[in-house]
Amino acid sequence: MPPASHVSGLLGAIASAIRGSKFRADQCLFASCITNLLGEEAPLESHRPPPMWKDSKLSDDAQGGGQSGGYHYAGQDFPPLSPNSERHPQNRSSSSGSALQSSHGATEHSLEHERIKIPQISELRFVGERANDPESPLIQWLISYIRHEEDSLARLTAISLLTDFVKAGCVSKRRVKKLGFLIVPMLVRYLDEVDTSTVAITKVYEQGFQAQEMEWSIREQAPAILATLLTDHQRLQTAAVEAGAIKRLTGMLKRAFDAIPGSDESEGLDSHESLWREKVRVHQIKVREGTLRALAAIALFEDDHRKKIIESGALGFVVGSLTPERAVESLGTEGDSDLVMSGTQDSISPGAQLPTISENDSGSSFTVPETSRTGNPISVLIAATNVVRSLSRSVNVLSTSLIDWHVSEPLFSLLSHRSIQVRIAATAALCNLVMEFSPLRKKLEEKGIVKALGSFVKSDSGNVCAYDRHGDSIGEFDPERESLRLNAIWALKHLVLRQDETVILSCLSAFGTTWLLEQLAIEDHTPDACAGSVSEDNLDEGRQILKSQSDLFSPKVIDRLVLNYTIPKPEDLRRTALVEFQEQALDFFRNIMAGPNASSTFRHILRETQNMEVLTTPICYTDESPNISLAETPINHRTPFYDVLTEKLKSKPGEKIILAIIYVLVHIGACAEHRATLIEQSSLFHELIKLFELQVDQIRIGLSWLAINLTWKENGVNSPDFTRRVQKLREYRYVHMLEWLKSGGAGESDHVNRRSSSSRSFGETAVDTEEVPIVRNSDGEIVRTGPPSVNMSLDLRERCRQALAQINDV
Repeated sequence: MPPASHVSGLLGAIASAIRGSKFRADQCLFASCITNLLGEEAPLESHRPPPMWKDSKLSDDAQGGGQSGGYHYAGQDFPPLSPNSERHPQNRSSSSGSALQSSHGATEHSLEHERIKIPQISELRFVGERANDPESPLIQWLISYIRHEEDSLARLTAISLLTDFVKAGCVSKRRVKKLGFLIVPMLVRYLDEVDTSTVAITKVYEQGFQAQEMEWSIREQAPAILATLLTDHQRLQTAAVEAGAIKRLTGMLKRAFDAIPGSDESEGLDSHESLWREKVRVHQIKVREGTLRALAAIALFEDDHRKKIIESGALGFVVGSLTPERAVESLGTEGDSDLVMSGTQDSISPGAQLPTISENDSGSSFTVPETSRTGNPISVLIAATNVVRSLSRSVNVLSTSLIDWHVSEPLFSLLSHRSIQVRIAATAALCNLVMEFSPLRKKLEEKGIVKALGSFVKSDSGNVCAYDRHGDSIGEFDPERESLRLNAIWALKHLVLRQDETVILSCLSAFGTTWLLEQLAIEDHTPDACAGSVSEDNLDEGRQILKSQSDLFSPKVIDRLVLNYTIPKPEDLRRTALVEFQEQALDFFRNIMAGPNASSTFRHILRETQNMEVLTTPICYTDESPNISLAETPINHRTPFYDVLTEKLKSKPGEKIILAIIYVLVHIGACAEHRATLIEQSSLFHELIKLFELQVDQIRIGLSWLAINLTWKENGVNSPDFTRRVQKLREYRYVHMLEWLKSGGAGESDHVNRRSSSSRSFGETAVDTEEVPIVRNSDGEIVRTGPPSVNMSLDLRERCRQALAQINDV
């Protein structure tokens, strides 16, 4: 084996090359220099014993040390490291467990006592989980190297590379679960011990920086790697919490704020000491960023994890990390960059005390350090806002701790930061702080959140994604600007829900009601054939590139790599961003119509947009269309708002856009004042009728709710308006489709999402609901539980029954 320092450098270079690319990761895993040594894949193992679990708490307690919880994976749960070696499950399990426990109690990162002979890479063979699910043997070699290498930095670099392979999707899900019990506790042990000092200010420069920099590198990398591994992996997050990650991360974050002795003495310092203090400062910033990222990942899903983070006393340091550097002037404000919030004050003076909650409720406190007042760079600001975003998903945390620490004020100040990346992160965090139940909503309104977000929605660039009103691109696509715009409309969507009419009108005036409706009317005019051939073009281009490197890859590997060869084209990114914005804009209108002043607000929207010009297309009847005669919407009932929704449905959008349109109409139908106009939209109902044929229960349920609201009797009286609405629904064959669903059409909805992928918008994927007991949205929130096909079908049948009962009660 080469020296560990050489291996560390090599693995680090590979990690930098493959990071963020499935294609490059596969190129590395299946390169001929690897497959010649290890083979492309190995035959399945004839028999594998069941996993043997070992409770680390019991083992640690028995040996009188160790504080981490969770489980360690026994050695025999991994394939044999050599095809000729005999397997000794008990001995291997014991040695593996004791090695991990010993490293936990070690005060230094070097693990010389774990030194075990590492099998040569040529001896390894991968045992796949399924014959059609190959995995590179390099993955298993990395696992072996991580388990047995004594050099801490080399081991950490190997973990980093393996984490990159996991994020790229090159490691099977079953193996990821197993790796969580090996790698996560190991990473946690690389975090600082709770009572050790992160920054020991001594004149190390007299001995050279190398030893200290090596130690610092480990402290900087471990939390960052842990954050990457835990993101979007709920089980791994739980494993990290059980291993004691929160307590260690909070300790590291606290010590990353330690003041540097003599930092005020800018004069009289020699160059070596000045250099040393600058290195300490850089080290503190890196540790601060890594620990904040890890805490944000841990708090992503579980309320219990958020509670433990609050109890650890980390929130005060998170708020301290929201302060920009003094050198960074804010845009449009002056002096806000020096603001540091406390739990009870609007600003913090030097030497002030901030409360913290220790695990034993001892009432200890800490002093705001010098490094907090000097501020934080962009990377730390983004990491801190992500922690707030994760914590604010808890109603309890949002209602207590975030208020106590006045977290909304430094976040609001970041909206004027010069970095657009910081503004994007701050806007995303504010999305949760303006929810209906948030006590911080009113305070943010008073500070001018509506004006700030409105300026982000309608920026100087004009239309969304630089389209003109005809759907042609007229400028360069800026993904960062569109991300900021998307987060801003998302936050305003939350802000207007059950809101006072004055706030809603101020939101509309911030960017203009007509302008927002014009953005909904934009349709990308890329031909469908061209859009559908994008993947084929990528495959052909990828095959040509790889064939030119035929000496590096076998034909079988080339076929595998071609499938992962994708180049994101600007046109695709632009189209995706447009669809995402339009979905949130429709939800914005939907939430406006869900409040107590929905009727007057919608009246204002119709009045503001009455002069808008909408490019309409005539109804095209085909042999597949229902055998009905529908006239165009009468002129006296036509409005640009309904015309935009009609044209959007004609364009055959994805399911998310369809659902958003339907529920905008559902809320309009709940307003007695606007039902008469809605029922006269013949062109719109012609498009709605077609949606019954989609085997998507959510869409059919929405259509049923629309019928329920349109046939609602005011005061239980059969008025002429009610009779007219029922008559129009029968003319549109809407009632016929409801009866079809009730009598048996609903049964077909058990086969959800069998629509072809060509009918979906970019970025949408089909979900096999038969295999997914819990469904989460893009924010990780549970939106549906239980057997979806059963629950949704029952709900659909009940809504159909209710709608038909109201229609027949004439």
